[in-house]
Amino acid sequence: IASLRAEDELLGRVGSLVCERTRVVDALRAQGWTVPETQANFVWMRLGERTTAFAQACEEHGVVVRPFAGEGVRVTIGEAEANDIFLKVSEAFHKEL
Repeated sequence: IASLRAEDELLGRVGSLVCERTRVVDALRAQGWTVPETQANFVWMRLGERTTAFAQACEEHGVVVRPFAGEGVRVTIGEAEANDIFLKVSEAFHKEL
């Protein structure tokens, strides 16, 4: 109810999230990843057997993703600084493939 009463702030936060999500998805695709369309506050990366290694690489850089062993990771869209770190990790990881 409090969020509905602060509609302008709520819409501003949603707008910021959408912009940041678009930026992250576009950057991942530019790196060569196949990322499905999303309307959520997260992106999905299909990694198969490389899921655990990717999650560990992210964790080593202070970024937490939600791994689903043998399938992929769910990456919540966060603040731009955290997303930038994640994008650097994903770029380096993709180059190793």
